[in-house]
Amino acid sequence: MSLLFRFETIASAGSVRRAAEVLNVTQPALSRSLSQLESFYGQRLLERHARGVRPTAFGERLLKTISRLARDWEIAEAELAGDSSGLEGRLRLHAGPLWSSVVLPSVIAKLHLTFPNLTIEMHPSSGDAFQALLEGRVDVSFGGLYAPERNNPQVEARAFSKIQDRLMARATHPIHQCRAHDYDAVHKYPWIIYAADPIYEAETLHAVMERTGALPQVRVRSGSLLAIFRLLQEGDYLCILPDAAAAGIPGRPIVQTPIELGRRNSDTGALYRKAIAFYPPLQTLLDLCEAYFEPAVPD
Repeated sequence: MSLLFRFETIASAGSVRRAAEVLNVTQPALSRSLSQLESFYGQRLLERHARGVRPTAFGERLLKTISRLARDWEIAEAELAGDSSGLEGRLRLHAGPLWSSVVLPSVIAKLHLTFPNLTIEMHPSSGDAFQALLEGRVDVSFGGLYAPERNNPQVEARAFSKIQDRLMARATHPIHQCRAHDYDAVHKYPWIIYAADPIYEAETLHAVMERTGALPQVRVRSGSLLAIFRLLQEGDYLCILPDAAAAGIPGRPIVQTPIELGRRNSDTGALYRKAIAFYPPLQTLLDLCEAYFEPAVPD
């Protein structure tokens, strides 16, 4: 591990001399460490360029592995440091819009009741979220669960609910007086499109076009779920959203309309590396997420 971390420092610094200064070791000692690693793997790890050195293709692969190992080591040390309730570690999360806006704020508040010293780093999900998970740059990714990612041998998946797209509006919206198959009624009102995901926007437009033969009157495009919730509460807007999106939103309730237009039906849950599955804060976080999606038991 010491040799790997030395290589990571050289790659980050861009030169053996600067890395030696950072690590407070001599340049010859650092060069020997690099030679040992290259001998072990049988491949060059660095190549020279005009301003110093940079990783080879194999060196880039090794750096990703080092990132994952470093994070797993950090988590193991945090767990072994003492009483789990006093953990001062951190959890790094990637979360889709539904998770970051609705689910996780409620769940994280409860997590801190058990681990008050834990630091949560929550970032919006991105195109490289799964790669970040494999490399240890992120600990758990919340959102849709799809077969290629779920089947990766380094990863465990935990599904909490089925997410279905539904036509949503405020509870007092006139459209709630319509029948289930009165599709033309959707053209009487302005629409909001969730525009953060181009595929989601296209599917929304296609769902309306497929049922009615015409595009909706889109009056707002927004990448913010919170802004969409507020607009739905304040006006006679319509929007296709995941059915769990409006659960727990304060203020005037946003509910499913009688008219069904949504098409997507998928699992939502968490992906995390098997190597950190034992980490107590992660275990508790996943249990709290499962409890969030459990149906309420009537009195």
